[in-house]
Amino acid sequence: MQNRNNRYIDFFFLIVFCLLPIRLNSQTVLSLEQKIKSIDSLVGVWKLHDQFNGGIVLQHKGKTIYRISSGFASIEDTVYNSNTSRINLASVSKPLTAIAILQFVEKKQIELDNRVDQYLPDFPYPNITVRNLLSHTSGLSDASEFEKNYISQHPDEILINEKIYRHLIELKPDLNFTPGESFQYNNLNFIILALLIEKQSGISYDKYMAKNVFKPAGMKNTYVRKPASPNTPRYIIPTYFESEFKNVDSLNHRMISTNYNLGGTWGDNNIISDLDDLLQFDLALNKGKLISPKLLKEAFTPAKLNDGKSISMGVGTRSYGLGWNVNEKNSAGKHVVFHDGSLVGLTIVFFKCLTDDQTIIMYENKSVHGFYGRFNSITNALWDLPLRKFSFANSLVRIYGEALVKRGSDYAITLFNELKSDTNYYFSESEMNDLGYELMNRANFVGHNDLSLEVFKINTLLNPESFNVYDSYAEALMKVGKKEESLRMYKKSLILNPKNENALRILKGN
Repeated sequence: MQNRNNRYIDFFFLIVFCLLPIRLNSQTVLSLEQKIKSIDSLVGVWKLHDQFNGGIVLQHKGKTIYRISSGFASIEDTVYNSNTSRINLASVSKPLTAIAILQFVEKKQIELDNRVDQYLPDFPYPNITVRNLLSHTSGLSDASEFEKNYISQHPDEILINEKIYRHLIELKPDLNFTPGESFQYNNLNFIILALLIEKQSGISYDKYMAKNVFKPAGMKNTYVRKPASPNTPRYIIPTYFESEFKNVDSLNHRMISTNYNLGGTWGDNNIISDLDDLLQFDLALNKGKLISPKLLKEAFTPAKLNDGKSISMGVGTRSYGLGWNVNEKNSAGKHVVFHDGSLVGLTIVFFKCLTDDQTIIMYENKSVHGFYGRFNSITNALWDLPLRKFSFANSLVRIYGEALVKRGSDYAITLFNELKSDTNYYFSESEMNDLGYELMNRANFVGHNDLSLEVFKINTLLNPESFNVYDSYAEALMKVGKKEESLRMYKKSLILNPKNENALRILKGN
């Protein structure tokens, strides 16, 4: 039986959606004003359930038609989000870096199909072109891979572009594929592009962007964050055994994954802006203030691989151009270009529908499950598609994890069994797995190894056909010296997935 509070919420939810002018059949087409009312009602429901902490702005044919902010820009200082709240653009920085590179192309100071080593002579891969970097077809190894050893030896160092580039030259890791033969999204591509901007301009990346992108676009509050300077506030619940949101930068990065060591790069990341300035950037693009319409059209065109085929990102007709995701005909029949970005605790999307001359910018600086579902609901409302259904269920793993740490395994499992059939809660195998690792990686806390084993064990009982839960349980058993039990679980994992390389490697060595 549902409790009274949830009956009230469901009733409110029903009333709101009954009042929304949602599409009743394929012939119903709403006016723009009706669509905006639908979107505003949706946002109201999200706010009621504390599932929207950020901002949204919609632009239609050059005019702002909807703008809303909600929640806190800074919880500690009681500062509310607004259209001028500064946010880290994360990977939405990449389209701006791409525009800067294309400015050099327009001036004929860079050729897209020239090799990178023609501009950066010490670049150790002679077959990679500027176009390969812009379209993520270079085949370069990700910095997170070749920097693993260095980071483990220098856990408190923030790596900057120049050091990552120097390590790339020294280590020269193998390419993942021949340049131009495949697509693999990789921040390193845009780190190198930032170095290329500095080499060609003779000034730092931040100064070039300020003079040639931000100023002509009218982006008065936008700047490039320095590696050691404060980041914009972002909030997460750090683990599945906690329930309180905390500022990401207040966390111990050795204990909680915050992308600390690789979080100080530029070109791929760390442009700080706000909704007002992003609208100015959009208008500047449309009016040809930054690059010519012809070159912008090329950036918005799917890049070609060596075999002449367009990049396919494996999701419908989605492709990638020069610094932009591209879909020339999505499931709604629209031609769209966009880029999204995420940091720990923040997600942002900059989205242009070329068919309807519309732009949607949305961000959230408090990590709540379902960001992309909320974003897609906005596009559905604009395109006369059925509005998405939302679940406001709470994570059962989080309830279980907090009870486990605070009250012990018996209390936690009885609470779990009591709530597991309650539709106000959902269970996730992957969340349970994450909880196990969070506890395992905090073995310095008394009893956490035992608790992690309990979590992994229960996950195998709840998901007996998943090879991964046995693999994780095996890893935890091996860590506490239970080798015989660990090998049994690796063997079970291998039965379910004969291609499990981790289990094959462990069993081969034992």
